[in-house]
Amino acid sequence: MPDYHVRPNVAPSKSEVSGALSVSWARAARSVGKGAMADKIGTSTKTIDRALTGETVPELHTALASLLSDETALDEVFALYGLERPRWKRSEAANDLHTVSGLTGLASQFCRALEDGNRDHTETLELADAIRLLMPALTAITGEANRIRGVAA
Repeated sequence: MPDYHVRPNVAPSKSEVSGALSVSWARAARSVGKGAMADKIGTSTKTIDRALTGETVPELHTALASLLSDETALDEVFALYGLERPRWKRSEAANDLHTVSGLTGLASQFCRALEDGNRDHTETLELADAIRLLMPALTAITGEANRIRGVAA
């Protein structure tokens, strides 16, 4: 069976990594708030600002800590290396009422995006950001169901 995983032959440049990190962290900062992200990472908003502008690339432990504030905080960086987001070793079912609330908000946001009969690129990006926030909770629920059924996913 062919292996369709693509691994780059050459390591991405520091500039490419910086650009990908900037995109990832900008999305993460929008979703959780820059201050909350900085607190969770254990750094300052100044460090985040420098990463967003490409002025500096944070140290490895700081970059990896960003996954604690937003699971998608390094998606574009991982993609540069032909990787997908790593899975957490344990997942617990999310707070169900919070998940339902998020889904309700997502449905409302989706309806607003379609009010004019067309979902434009800006609305698509905003919807994707909202969906990304719900994916860990939904994945935890499906994982729990798989464990109940005894199914390996």
